[in-house]
Amino acid sequence: MGVAIRRGRAEDVDFVAELMSHEDVEPFLGAVTAKDRDTVAAEIERSEREPHDFGRFVIEADGEAAGTMGFELANRRSRIAQLEGLAVHPSFRGRRVSDAAARLLQDHLFRDLGYHRLQLEAYGFNERAQRHAERAGFVREGVRRAAYWRHNAWTDGALYGLVAEDAGVPWSIRFLHDYIGVHNECVRTGDWQPLLPWFADDAELLFEGAPVGPFRGVETIVTAYRERPPDDMVLTFRVDENDGIVEARYGWLRNPAVVAGRMLLTPAGERIGRLRVTFEEGLSWS
Repeated sequence: MGVAIRRGRAEDVDFVAELMSHEDVEPFLGAVTAKDRDTVAAEIERSEREPHDFGRFVIEADGEAAGTMGFELANRRSRIAQLEGLAVHPSFRGRRVSDAAARLLQDHLFRDLGYHRLQLEAYGFNERAQRHAERAGFVREGVRRAAYWRHNAWTDGALYGLVAEDAGVPWSIRFLHDYIGVHNECVRTGDWQPLLPWFADDAELLFEGAPVGPFRGVETIVTAYRERPPDDMVLTFRVDENDGIVEARYGWLRNPAVVAGRMLLTPAGERIGRLRVTFEEGLSWS
């Protein structure tokens, strides 16, 4: 069976709302999970408007809608996403559809969007969800004892987490996202000195489509950032690696659904040897 995931669309609202209200699904969902049509539609619209920070996905099995899953930004600085809303229609259960979909979502969140850590929580009585989390690679990290009032009783919340390194994300891709994380922290604080260890002594920084640079040498690069600092944080939408070069389609936090261009990073050992940043219109997320 071929399993795929995609962002929810307006035409999926009825399917998702009906699934979330199904008598064999709703009892295992969070009490505040979106279940009515209007709330589901609002979440799907937000997923399109804020693709880096929020997602509502439809799971497909052999091209047929089989379930749904989602995530939401939990901590921007530490790049943590909270997974939520996983539900597979009862007619597709027993085929490991949710396990395959979970791996696809992990790959997208770690590689493309640059999250460092994924976390989820399952009700203590939801043993199926806990078994799924462990099959999907998550580590059980603890329990919130008697944390939630559900079905007229207090129930535990089982906590699970997974980090990019444990999921097998290549070092070069993690390196790119860690660098962007440091860059964004420099934007927040106004202190660009933390960039120094990230560039090789003879590194190159080039911009295409902007009247600045090129800059050569780590001191020159950091000085350039200090004198003409970016005023917004970087987001990524898709990341690929070819012939040792990591390429990311990136955008800015102020326009979270718009791809601004590409970043092409060439490592030199454990530092950046060359970073080429383009400014291009009309690029898509994919």
